[in-house]
Amino acid sequence: MPLPTRNAERRIAEVLLEHWDPLRVRDTPGTHEEYLAHAHSVYGLLARGASSVQVSRYLHHIESDEMHHPELAAEDLTPLLTALRAIDLDA
Repeated sequence: MPLPTRNAERRIAEVLLEHWDPLRVRDTPGTHEEYLAHAHSVYGLLARGASSVQVSRYLHHIESDEMHHPELAAEDLTPLLTALRAIDLDA
């Protein structure tokens, strides 16, 4: 059963924290809202049928331009993309 948009975005944020985390906050106690805005954008990409390449490009753009970590652009995002594709979207 597909997740409602709000729940899917929360799950995407969790996956971003688990598998991506360019801010390196995963091991810091507390709730992490850092990735919710990006989860909304990733949800939109996935809901519109974006390819894995398109999602990867978006995330590498965020790493480089917003988070100032251009060195992360070479990282393989396959595990992240696999986890994102496993989320049942209500799209």
